[in-house]
Amino acid sequence: MVGLFWADADGCWLGAPPGAGGSAVRLTDDGLLAVGETRDAWRWSQVSEVSVPDAPSRSHLRRRMRKAADLAATMSGFGGPEAAPRMTVRVTHAEGASEWPVSSAAAAAYTHREVELSHQLLEAFASGALRPSLITDWWRTADAAANLRSHARETLLEEWAGRA
Repeated sequence: MVGLFWADADGCWLGAPPGAGGSAVRLTDDGLLAVGETRDAWRWSQVSEVSVPDAPSRSHLRRRMRKAADLAATMSGFGGPEAAPRMTVRVTHAEGASEWPVSSAAAAAYTHREVELSHQLLEAFASGALRPSLITDWWRTADAAANLRSHARETLLEEWAGRA
């Protein structure tokens, strides 16, 4: 996971990849594919904006406090972390606007900076300045099992946004 994006062998997702019966939005160099109960697809040439207006975000300190509380609850037998929050992908396209619910890939929320930089990348994808393969190419060459800390994710997002 880097920002609002999840990369795996199946490609690049906005939010988490689809679970059993879940919905998700896949990003390709050609466009977006929303999967779930119904399937919608938009070519980048049809898209004027992509946003995630309700992406869960917290400061670094609040994220750490949430993780510590989740760990304490798990260790004391009171359950574990809550399920990842849902968020909405909003796509403005030639026919109007569509919204698609997806799961967040960040259980304890994203940092404010990750959300901001992710939106910059989404703008670059919609304008054609960058392609989502930027993320999948990175995933293929990086240690796929690596769990990047928030500062490393922000640095990577800044590097990518700087290419636009």
